Amino acid sequence: MKLGIASILFAASCVWAQLPDGPGQELATRVCSECHSLDLISAMRMDAPGWKAEVDKMIARGATASPEEAESIVTYLAKSFPQAGGPQAGAAPVAAKGGPAPRELPDGPGKPIILRECVGCHQPTAFSTYQHTPEEWTAIVTRMGARAKSATQPELETVAKYLAASFPKIEDSSKVNVNKAAAKDIAERLGLTTQEAELIVEFRTKHGNFREWGDLLIIYGLNGRKVQAVKDRMSF
Repeated sequence: MKLGIASILFAASCVWAQLPDGPGQELATRVCSECHSLDLISAMRMDAPGWKAEVDKMIARGATASPEEAESIVTYLAKSFPQAGGPQAGAAPVAAKGGPAPRELPDGPGKPIILRECVGCHQPTAFSTYQHTPEEWTAIVTRMGARAKSATQPELETVAKYLAASFPKIEDSSKVNVNKAAAKDIAERLGLTTQEAELIVEFRTKHGNFREWGDLLIIYGLNGRKVQAVKDRMSF
């Protein structure tokens, strides 16, 4: 299983896709990614008191931020991901862009472990708004497992299998899976040159699968504007 690019480029890919521009974006990215995949943060909607309570909880659990930095993060998150339709804190997460609506975790061997280990940082329904391959879920659980001090390795494996079975990635045939497609298919369906498509295949062979379109932008010789123009026609 090739996960090198997930660890090497994780921070960069989160910046590309998840948090919108604005004062505090860089700070929030740095501090919040210590515990979270930023896509989970962007799936939440809360008012300022709710975000303050969430940020305070993260700092209590070890996130490194000064009081001034924490205040800036709260201001940024409340402005970027405001709660709609009510003053109470802790709004349920919304669906990830293009993903399913949030729902309760189904019964299964991994559910009790998630409720025990993960609810301190995540709302349980947040997991249901994403779909990943077994390899991707394994990488996510492994990263989160570093924070779940009481979870054993067998329990983490159980959680990864549970999430992969409960929220599998469903391939969209209208899109080009750049982690699987041949260079010829990538070139023809995305309007890239043969050389550009071969650079994509060469890079993924050396470094592992791409997480999202922003990962392609570091490939030397690939036209970033062309990649951005067809990003909605890609899958991973």
